[in-house]
Amino acid sequence: MGNKLNCSGIILAGGESRRFGSPKALAEFEGKTFIEHSIETLASFTDEILIVTREELKKPLTKFSSHQVRILTDADRYKGKGPLAGIYTGMINNKSEYYLVSPCDMPLMNSNMYVKWLEAAQKNNFDCVIPVLNGKIYPLNGVYKITCMADIISCLRSDVYKVLKLVERKKTKYMKVCRDEEPYFKNVNTPNELIGIKEADCPRHV
Repeated sequence: MGNKLNCSGIILAGGESRRFGSPKALAEFEGKTFIEHSIETLASFTDEILIVTREELKKPLTKFSSHQVRILTDADRYKGKGPLAGIYTGMINNKSEYYLVSPCDMPLMNSNMYVKWLEAAQKNNFDCVIPVLNGKIYPLNGVYKITCMADIISCLRSDVYKVLKLVERKKTKYMKVCRDEEPYFKNVNTPNELIGIKEADCPRHV
């Protein structure tokens, strides 16, 4: 795999967590917050991890900042415009060749997935490498190259905020998720879903 100094991590933690009832980034699974699980998943491959969140969560998340982790809020021009604005904010705050993007609500995600995606991006010079599970595309997980920046800006300026619209414009590799990888993609939107992954004793191997 390529030099990790060419990679930054972007964790998207700006959602309002309405169905969960409290900030999902601070929810706990196996003794750690969701945001800590996300940090661990990306830490081995990145020189810096940028957590992009809402203004009201910046202070509570500050305790997770370190020499490798920085807490940001959306760039003013695109504040509150969703995950694409979060990816843009991460990119403009740390110039790298590749960005490993993760939501904050998948505490089972395995770092080996990012190894696979990054290798695919480097080997074939893809702009984006995005997982697909049972026909569903997961654009908030994956690898984005700096070559996406111009199209991200174009989308945002045109009030196009869906990340899928970006990947449709770029040279994108859609990677099928294998059966044994499926548990990693369990995202948590409600308290009952969190109880479900706890009771299922789902595997998590960083």
